Order: sequence, then structure tokens, then C-alpha cells
Amino acid sequence: MRVRDFSRVAAFLLPRRKMTHVVVALVSLLMIPGLAAVMQPIDIEAYNIDSPEIEAQEVARDEFASGDTMIGFMIVLREQDLIGSPPGVEYVDEVHSFTGVGTGIDEPTGGILNLTVLREMERKVAAAEQDPLAPYYRPLISDVTLTQVEGVLSLPRIFIDFMSNKSILTRSTVDVYGRLQPARTNWYDCGELECLEYNDTNLTQAHIDLAAARMANNTDGIFLRWLSHDRAFLPDPDGVAIGPVGGTLTDEDGFVGADWQRGRWSAGATWLLIQLADEAMELDGWTFHWVDARAEDAYEWDGFSLRTVPPARDAEFCYESMVGGEGPCAAEWSIISLEYHMRESDEQTVTFAVAEGLNVEVNRELKESVGLIITMVLAIVILLWASLRRWSDVGIVSISLGLCLLWMHGLIGWGMIFGNAIGHPFIERSQFSNLLPILILALGIDDSLHVLHRYKEERRAGRSPDSAANVALTRVGRAICSPRSPPWSLSGPTSPRTSPPCARSALKQPSVSVPHSCSPGCGLH
Repeated sequence: MRVRDFSRVAAFLLPRRKMTHVVVALVSLLMIPGLAAVMQPIDIEAYNIDSPEIEAQEVARDEFASGDTMIGFMIVLREQDLIGSPPGVEYVDEVHSFTGVGTGIDEPTGGILNLTVLREMERKVAAAEQDPLAPYYRPLISDVTLTQVEGVLSLPRIFIDFMSNKSILTRSTVDVYGRLQPARTNWYDCGELECLEYNDTNLTQAHIDLAAARMANNTDGIFLRWLSHDRAFLPDPDGVAIGPVGGTLTDEDGFVGADWQRGRWSAGATWLLIQLADEAMELDGWTFHWVDARAEDAYEWDGFSLRTVPPARDAEFCYESMVGGEGPCAAEWSIISLEYHMRESDEQTVTFAVAEGLNVEVNRELKESVGLIITMVLAIVILLWASLRRWSDVGIVSISLGLCLLWMHGLIGWGMIFGNAIGHPFIERSQFSNLLPILILALGIDDSLHVLHRYKEERRAGRSPDSAANVALTRVGRAICSPRSPPWSLSGPTSPRTSPPCARSALKQPSVSVPHSCSPGCGLH
């Protein structure tokens, strides 16, 4: 393939170098809006990631749209040696170690079913009911007691309904044939204990053990779904409840192969569920799409890392922000704010939202990468100085690299803007877009150094600045735009018959001087 002659390009640009610089500056200014579009906060939902899980989630959301969003919060036991100390920033590291499926929890007594832990959960429920999102909570039906709950469904609420005899487990029912069916269990005969309601001040751990055992034994495993996989009935000769030690829970025959002994149920974690009314929130100034939300500066530097400080926005603020043109509030930020409000009562447990706050964490890590970018820039400058030994040369190469990155992101951003304007986006963020800056840096440094070194060699050979720039642009420009790995270089040993013209002319010379700035293909002259 014939390589384009760059002497014409050099002859056109060099006499007009001032105008060329002006054009480059103007085009660079035009790239700034595109750069701003690319630098917008990343929305994981809008990110073009090839994943069957994300695709299935999008299909479920689009084809089976619902006006409500279910939010799940995990309440996990805290490490026992950390109890009494304030929660740390990396609170996920404070959860107790998972000991295995069906192993149970020895300390505290009952694990997540400990009375003190349940009281702590009540404070979390109270915090959720005081949150700005509370007006948008939807009622829920407990799958254990079949009672309606206004707002927050939690383990304490299940005990409240069961121990006040509001549960369907303690009331007679009618089957499909109209026949009266007796209650599965009761809360009026507690043996040696007095049957107390959950809010009674005289309630003890024994009452919780007995109520949990009766719900676990009479709900076909539904109550056990509220407990983590390490749940188990641990034997205790002094226990008031009787339950299955070992064995397997089946759909038809209940616990099979179990040894029924005195003891109590225990587990390491449970759920807290809240259902939000999406449409009502959107009307009052929230959005569930991260890219449409108002920008929030909700991060604080803690040493060399960023700490999330979610804003607590109410309906009045969000509505005014939406009407005023600043954009609606991000529902994701409000959900994380709700999580932080509930975490204020963390002592025996650790609370965190499940599968929420992905955009918050991703953008936090991107902001933290500023330090990495600064380190990378310093490393590049040091390497350039080691190679060039002149700050002016370092500045020339750095400006070239900066313009390359600016034009790359600017063109991508303008493509996104144009595609969104016509309603047919043809450029989206993807995994490859994250690799483009690395590719641009690699090629930009390589090509900039080639041009600069060639110019210096021509100057050392006695050429004038204009003549040296002409030769550098002509020769190196042609090498840059030629194939990096030409087909003839892969066809075997080079011979005068199979080599391109530039290589054949070199083979005929008894001695060839090869500058270190040559590139494969046409670097031999």
C-alpha cells in the first residue's frame, strides 16, 4: 500500500503555523461542552455493560412495571468485641463472622432473636418512621402473621402481632369448604410462663424463645425465612421452648430426622423491609434515575479517602429544586440517608441497605481517583524529564497529550449530545471507553516523542528550525499514519523482492544510519 506523502501537509501547515495554533485553540474550546457531558456522574443503570443480570432487571422493570419500590435493609449482628465502641466508617467490616449454614449463634443468647437486639431494632424502626421518606411508605402484609403493617415490616413487628393474638396463627380460620379450622398455635397457654405482650416491661428472653419456636414450628418455614442461613435450634436443658435439633425442613413433612429437644432458635441476621410509592415521590420532586437528579456535593475528605455524607432532603426542598430547574432529588441519596439515620442506633448490630447506593459508591470511588490521576501525571512528567531533560520539551509533550485527551472526550461527549438530541443515541459509555484514555496516552507519548526527537536530530544536523520541522513532520507523520505492523513484516525473512520500496533502498546501501526515532514500516531512509 502506498503511504501518503506528508510533505504537502508540512508545506501547507508550517507557513500558516499561527493560524494553525488558533484553529487548534478554537477547536479545543469547542470540545469543552463535550467534555462536560462525558464527565457527568455515572449512572450504573444507564451504563452500557453487557450483563444478563442487568438486562433481565431492565426487562422486568419495563415489562412488569410497578408503582412501588421495595427496599431491603440487612440487620446483622456486630462483632462482640466491638460492642460499646462507636461504629466505624467501614461498617461492613464490623459484622460478625459467618460460621456456616445451620450452626446458630451462641453469643448473644438467641443471636438476632436476643431481646436486647430486638429492642435495638425498634429504635431503627422509630428512626425510619421519622425520616423524610416516611410519608411515602406503603402498607405491607406480613407473610408470617398475615397482618397489615403501616410502613416498616420488621422482626419486632412480627413478635408484636403474634404476642398480642392478632396473628392468624393464634386464631381459628375457615378452609375453602367453609369448615372451621382450629388455630395452629396459641399465645394464652405459655406453660410455666405468663403469656405477655411484646411491649410488656416484664418481658424476658424466655418469652421470645417460646414465641419464636411456636412461629417457626407452625408456619411451614415462613418465619425461618426472616432469619439468615446460619439459623439453628440450639439445645439448652433450661430452655422453655421445644424445637428440632438437626434434621431437614421439607415442604410436606416438616422437619425430618430432627431430635426434638429444649432450647431456642438463633441466627445472625434478619431483614427490615420498606415499600416506597414511586409515583408519589416523583410528583413531589424525587427521581429514581441518577442522571436526571440534581448534583449533590455529599462527600467529605477523611485523610486520603472520601467519606459519604448523604443529604437529608424533604419533599419541600426537592419540589422547589425540581421546579427551579436544578433537577429533582435522587431517591438513591434519600435511601442512603435513611440507612444512615437507622445506623445511628447501631450498637449490637450493623445496618446497611442491600443493592442500594451503587451510584453513590461508584462516584465516590471516581472522586477518590483524583489522587491517583495526580500521581500518574507526576510520574509521566518525571519520565518525560528523564527522557527530554528540558522543561520546555516536557511542556510541549504535555500539552500535546492534554489536547489529545480533551479532543477524545470532547468528541465522545458531542456524539452523546447529538445522539440524545435526535432521539437515537449512537455513542454510549461502555467498558471500552474506560480504556481509551490509556490508549491515547500511550500513542500520544510515543508519537510526540518521535516528532520531537526527529526535530532535534535535524537541528543537530545543521538544519534551520523551519527545515527541521518540515522534515520531522514529513517523515514522522508518514510513519505514524502507516500501519504499525505492516503485512510484509509478518511474511517471513525480508528480501529485496518482497520488501517495500523504502526497505529495498536501504538494503542496497552498504551502510545505513537508523535514527532511534524510526517506526516500523518506513523508518529507514
